[in-house]
Amino acid sequence: MIYPPHHSAESGNVSDKPNLIKFLAGFRTVLWKDWSRDMQCRMLDDRSFSLSGTCPHCHSKAVFLPVTNPHEEEFDNIFHRELYAGMQCQGCGDFVLGCVVKSAEYGTWEYKLHYPLRMPDDRVADEIPSHIASDFREALRCRWVNAYNATAEMCRRALEASCVGLGAPAKAKQLINKIDWLEEQRKITPFLRDVAHKIRLGGNRGAHPSEDEPPITDEHADAIIKFTREFFHHVYVVPSELQKYDFSKS
Repeated sequence: MIYPPHHSAESGNVSDKPNLIKFLAGFRTVLWKDWSRDMQCRMLDDRSFSLSGTCPHCHSKAVFLPVTNPHEEEFDNIFHRELYAGMQCQGCGDFVLGCVVKSAEYGTWEYKLHYPLRMPDDRVADEIPSHIASDFREALRCRWVNAYNATAEMCRRALEASCVGLGAPAKAKQLINKIDWLEEQRKITPFLRDVAHKIRLGGNRGAHPSEDEPPITDEHADAIIKFTREFFHHVYVVPSELQKYDFSKS
């Protein structure tokens, strides 16, 4: 149980020890970054609130109810109040840190922000072979901590593992040759060849510093992840789905 701010668990006396909510709030901008912000708050009483909106874990519309005592952040301006609380999604059961704010300007409580309280979403399609999926998951975790170069490199690594798995010969030592061989053998389409080369070039830029080329940015990392998903979707997911359905029989 997390106790109200400035009170200890044993005696209720004033305590200078920060509680968990205050600790997490202080590190919020370092730990988490991007997810849906379409939340609305509803005050349950003067110091307790619920949130409703898109869950950053299950990605469904859900209601979040408090599971900790609220923490009120202190400000010099007595007319400005912020409440933080640990909250649980009533859909998937996972947790977020929620914050609502009240100021003299608005006079009512308003949603301010929320943060996931778990690992990044590194889910990939089940159809991707495990050794390839593990590399791609690592790329997604790198992106979560804004390691853009590492994101690009791991996407390239996952792509090369995929090319080998699709039968690219060992004598084709460079990835560029592996990709072209797969297209020549009609194992991938010209479109997927172009997608693969984008991933390859992005990974090369992430791996090798150059004064002549711009660094990998968040936009580049997101694009490389998107291209990698697209490649794997066509190579693994679509063929698996095609095998499930046979429309030639009534």
